[in-house]
Amino acid sequence: MRNFYSAYWWIFLLRGIFALILGVLAIIWPGATFTTLIVFLGGYLFVAGLFALIGAIAARKTTENWGIFLLSGLIGVILGFLTLYNPFATGAALVFLVGFWAMLAGIFEIIIAIRLRALITGEGWYIAGGTISILFGILLLSNPEAAALTLTWLFGFYAVISGIMLISLSLRLKRK
Repeated sequence: MRNFYSAYWWIFLLRGIFALILGVLAIIWPGATFTTLIVFLGGYLFVAGLFALIGAIAARKTTENWGIFLLSGLIGVILGFLTLYNPFATGAALVFLVGFWAMLAGIFEIIIAIRLRALITGEGWYIAGGTISILFGILLLSNPEAAALTLTWLFGFYAVISGIMLISLSLRLKRK
């Protein structure tokens, strides 16, 4: 008997194709408004959530962890719907969320690097990475228009890489 992942390889394929298309569109037309990015994100969250729901329902008899897939799918559908319902609020929140996250991550990277001085050499690179994260967060918060363009490109590259990975995974699962 085939396992869930091999039997439903096509779900990963569809998610991968969808992510790849969205990523390429975001990279090709970087001048697209930030609202467009948010609509793409909302659409991706909604469709990926639907596929996760389908997978969870299909897996309920073959895997113990189908509830995790169901929860993931529900969250994706809800976040996608909310994003599509009010993209401007989501866009503004996303710029601030990413900016503050980058600064907080940078601070933690620096703290960890300082604590690791006794265990490793070259911790200066980790401190430099933390500093770059903090500066990235400050830049995002100081110029929301540039942040929107930067986040559009980051989303595009993420979606392309994620799409390729999912397509590759689906093809490997199909062979099993």
